[in-house]
Amino acid sequence: MLNRFRDFVKRLELPQGEEDDVVYRIIDDDLIAVEVTAAQYGIWRLQNDVTKKAIVGQDTIESVMVRTTFSIMPEHRGYKPFGTSAYEVSTFEPLTQYSQRYDTWQEAELGHRTTLEHIRRDHATVLATEQRVEALSGTAGAVRLAVSAGIPAMFEVSVHSVDQVDVQTPLVRPDGTFVMVSVYDAGDGFRLSGYAGPGLSGAGELCEMLGLTVEGDSVTCDVADEAELPRGIIRVAQAIACISVSG
Repeated sequence: MLNRFRDFVKRLELPQGEEDDVVYRIIDDDLIAVEVTAAQYGIWRLQNDVTKKAIVGQDTIESVMVRTTFSIMPEHRGYKPFGTSAYEVSTFEPLTQYSQRYDTWQEAELGHRTTLEHIRRDHATVLATEQRVEALSGTAGAVRLAVSAGIPAMFEVSVHSVDQVDVQTPLVRPDGTFVMVSVYDAGDGFRLSGYAGPGLSGAGELCEMLGLTVEGDSVTCDVADEAELPRGIIRVAQAIACISVSG
């Protein structure tokens, strides 16, 4: 028994640092992490299946394995004895955003359940996003892809019909409403149109400068492809915002 203990101690990979910084812990019968001497720790390791004894929780959510355990190796004194880790099952890639440390078994149990809920929520968000992107096909898909290349949080794209998509731009009218620009599938490109209202009568010079056409109470322009969409949307929105202010 003594020789086995000596061999075991030799195999331990102790953390680097001063001896006083290293702490040995075991889990007692009440699931409390207790600091012990190196000899007591070695005996506990030899007398118990510590790999199983240390597991607080282990679950798989979608493609993510979540493990919360008691740290069975000697550690630095400031290192909390319980921890949650997560990784992708298929690639073993660690997901450090879900890593947490705890002082007690009870905190670790709660943290494990909380982490599972976070992962479920994050997966639901990703799935919902993928479904929205999948739904934005055709004209809507082209517009969403075009504006997302820049600052997508400042644009909102909604499907009006098969051939029409409405884009809420970050520009604001005097009444506080956002300027809207409609995008139509023109076959060989896109037609952009925005309602400006009755103040268009004196806006011909501005629209000409921006390369826009006045059609009734709206300003329009044509763009050749998705790459030209962001600039075209902003040009139409700028004209409407300026006309609204001057009107």
